[in-house]
Amino acid sequence: MSHYHNSAFLGDLGSLWDISEDLRELREEPTDPQAQQEIINSIEEVYFSNDSFDIVKYELERLPPVLSLQELEEYRDKLKQQQAAVSKKVADLILEKQPAYVQELERVTSLQTGLQLAAVICTNGRRHLNIAKEGFTQTSLGLLANQRKRQLLIGLLKSLRTIKTLQRTDVRLSEMLEEEDYPGAIQLCLECQKAEQLDVALSKICKNFDISHYTKVQQAYRLLGKTQTAMDQLHMHFTQAIHNTVFQVVLGYVELCAGNTDTKFQKLQYKDLCTHITSDSYIPCLADLCKALWEVMLSYYRTMQWHENHDQDEAAAVSSGKKLISRETLRSRKRSDYNLNKVNAPILTNTTLNVIRLVGKYMQMMNILKPIAFDVIHFMSQLFDYYLYAVYTFFGRNDTFESTGLGLSSSRLRTTLNRIQESLIDLEVSADPTGTLTAAEERKEKVPSPHLSHLVVLTSGNSLYGLAERVVATESLVFLAEQFEFLQPHLDAVMPAAKKPFLQQFYSQTVSTASELRKPVYWIVAAKAIDYEQMLLLMANVKWDVKEIMSQHNVYVDALLKEFEEFNRRLNEVSKRVRIPLPVSNILWEHCIRLANRTLVEGYANVKKCSNEGRALMQLDFQQFLMKLEKLTDIRPIPDKEFVETYIKAYYLTENDMERWIKEHREYSTKQLINLVNVCLGSHINKKTRQKLLAAIDDIDRPKR
Repeated sequence: MSHYHNSAFLGDLGSLWDISEDLRELREEPTDPQAQQEIINSIEEVYFSNDSFDIVKYELERLPPVLSLQELEEYRDKLKQQQAAVSKKVADLILEKQPAYVQELERVTSLQTGLQLAAVICTNGRRHLNIAKEGFTQTSLGLLANQRKRQLLIGLLKSLRTIKTLQRTDVRLSEMLEEEDYPGAIQLCLECQKAEQLDVALSKICKNFDISHYTKVQQAYRLLGKTQTAMDQLHMHFTQAIHNTVFQVVLGYVELCAGNTDTKFQKLQYKDLCTHITSDSYIPCLADLCKALWEVMLSYYRTMQWHENHDQDEAAAVSSGKKLISRETLRSRKRSDYNLNKVNAPILTNTTLNVIRLVGKYMQMMNILKPIAFDVIHFMSQLFDYYLYAVYTFFGRNDTFESTGLGLSSSRLRTTLNRIQESLIDLEVSADPTGTLTAAEERKEKVPSPHLSHLVVLTSGNSLYGLAERVVATESLVFLAEQFEFLQPHLDAVMPAAKKPFLQQFYSQTVSTASELRKPVYWIVAAKAIDYEQMLLLMANVKWDVKEIMSQHNVYVDALLKEFEEFNRRLNEVSKRVRIPLPVSNILWEHCIRLANRTLVEGYANVKKCSNEGRALMQLDFQQFLMKLEKLTDIRPIPDKEFVETYIKAYYLTENDMERWIKEHREYSTKQLINLVNVCLGSHINKKTRQKLLAAIDDIDRPKR
């Protein structure tokens, strides 16, 4: 039904355009307004009486008995003049109100499309909620409940087996006594006592960890094939130790405050026992509790440390083929794969450490030999310049991405790099010794351009194009710049007054630009990590001139989201080798999202035919992409979100609004703007208006050439 109304509405709108063209032609005929008004005033009022008035009957009744051909023709011409004047007046009024009428129709169309899209989203949301309720709430929770029952039953089964073993031991012991097998009975009792003693020895670890004692206990359990049982028992003993320790400490203070050893306190729950602590004994009791719990925590920490070291030794032995721990021990490991992410230590290279050491030595020299302080600082600045230039040369230089015009390198950074290259880097490859003396003197202060080691691979997609190496190099440089910031007051103190402008220039133009290297360095990773070209190909296969509102997004959205999920997975893999700082992660995600959104706009600009329903489908696709993307990253707001939304909404603009919109939005390419005019407005504007809009686009594009 909505499709029928839209078609009828668009048909009426097309008819309106045809009528408007006829009226425009009628209006353009040269006439005298005063003469036209006089003709209209001469029309009899009976013609305006009501809609049921029969004009033909009225005129026939007015004819004279004797007809004159000349009079009839004159009267007919008069009626035609009156009719033409009225039509001209009506045309003027219609054309006067026509832009407002068209704008209102466009608003109604946009509102209707938005409401239909909202209805589709609500319907899909309800359907997905029902699916989630049936699939997750019932099935998944049912599985969790069954798993919990299974774990409880497994524990119960272990307890029943233990009880059964004890019962059998008791029965067997009685049988052996009846058979007068006294040596066997004694042996059985000794074995039971040893098992009990092993558990008692394990319980002693909770308050006083001894590495030799614990190693022997673990070896004993391993010989029995019960290493997992030992871990379960150990957790139980630690829990019991915590409870017994705190209970005994609080009980002692309660009995001390009460002045007696009433046994009723020993029967209380711990929570109830704490209510009997007086305000005077609260602080001492709390201090003793902390000391007692600290001993338990210390034993627990040393136990965990023993297992970590032991697991590492066993893993090394397994990798070298010397030993087998058993599968049970491997399954019991719970070491996190993301320990590196939890460390906030700075990321440093040996180069950064060496530079910091040299700076420390140079500062000592400046304190002793102040006359050469400027020369020392000058050479220190050259050392930092060369380091910054090397990192950019290795990881940040890429002319292809610089040409995108997204401001990857700031003008200040480009100026700094050009200055370093001109003043410090020797780009001449020739080793011809016949050069002039002047050239040799000029090159005396320069150093060769740095070269990246062939061991560093920046072309592998599995390593995210050398992301680990990029992070280490860039973040160590940023750390070095931060250390130089801390040293600025000390360097300023030893710098001669006449040379202090040089120091200020070094900090403002070089040190402060180190963090700006992040954008070009990580941009290369983001540009290669996602297959944007494949997304354009998938978008090109989409049919956008649909005739009804679609309820399902297109497959290119799912393909793009899978690319982001794979990027997230590989990013986590890299983080196992090198910690990815939050600023780096944010820059990577920002670059990827920005490129994806600009690719979406480029894909929409490649559309040849698009209906209003197709434009609504674009909005649905983009909303689906945003909804899923927000679950993968915490970056808010989503970069370039408005860049896509503004482009899609531009398809609903009228011709007058479009001209102003084109002049205000210079961030879009000429191709993208031309597509808006040809695909969006091409169906309901005349050739003259289209040429006017294309001329406006050409005026905007001319300064860029």
